[in-house]
Amino acid sequence: MKIEMHYHPHGGSNCANGDNLLAVKKYAELGYKAIVATTHYDMNYYMTYPGASHKEKLDYFFKVYDDFEKVAKSFGLKTFLGSEIRCLPTRTEYMLLGFDRQFLYDNVPLFLYAQQDLFALAKENGFLMYQTHPFRTGVTAGLPEFMHGAESFNGHYHHQNNNDLAREFCKSNGLLCLSGTDYHHDDQPITAGINVPDDIENEKQLVKCIFDKNYTLVECEEEYLNAFNAHLQAKKK
Repeated sequence: MKIEMHYHPHGGSNCANGDNLLAVKKYAELGYKAIVATTHYDMNYYMTYPGASHKEKLDYFFKVYDDFEKVAKSFGLKTFLGSEIRCLPTRTEYMLLGFDRQFLYDNVPLFLYAQQDLFALAKENGFLMYQTHPFRTGVTAGLPEFMHGAESFNGHYHHQNNNDLAREFCKSNGLLCLSGTDYHHDDQPITAGINVPDDIENEKQLVKCIFDKNYTLVECEEEYLNAFNAHLQAKKK
C-alpha cells in the first residue's frame, strides 16, 4: 500500500491552498491508497483559527481533517491523522504521528515545546517524531538524539530541500528515513511517500510499521528537481 506521508489539507494554513478534491483524485490515479493529513500545528496559524479557547481552535483543526477525510473516502483512500509541529525556540518542524484527538485536547499547544521536550512526550506515549526537510535552505537540522528520524526526501518544489544532505544526516546518525511530498498546491507534482503492508488500518499500526522498518521509500528525485528548477525560472520572469 502506497501512502503519502506529508499532505497539508486545504484550510489548515494559508500556505495550503490546494483543492482537496483535485489532490485526492491525483493521488488515486497514481495508485496511492492512503494519505497522512499533516496540518501545521504552528502558533501563527493556530492564532488565526476561529474561537478564543484552545478547545475551539482544536475543533477547527480537526474540522480541517474531517473535511479532507470525507473527500479521500469518496475515492476509496484511507486517511491518517498527523501534524507538522513547529517547535520553539528554533522553529524547526517535526512530524508527529500516533496521537489521537483527545491527546491534543488534553495538552497545551505542542508548538510551545522545545524539541527535546516534545521528543520526551513522544517517547512516553509511543509516538513517532521526525524532522521535516532538515536541510531545506533556511532550516537548521535539529539535534539527532532527540528525534526518531527525518525526511530524507521532501518534495515541495518551492524549496531547495537538499535531500542528499538529509539522507547523509539520517545515515550518519542512525535515524529512520521518511519521505513526503509536502503537498500544498494544485500544480504540485506528487513525488513521495512510503510503501507499507496493505493491512495498515490506523495510526498506531502505521507507527509500529515504521518503527519495525517494515516499509520502503517512494522518492521521485528527478521529478522534484525538474519542478523546482522550473519554479526558479518562473520566478525570474
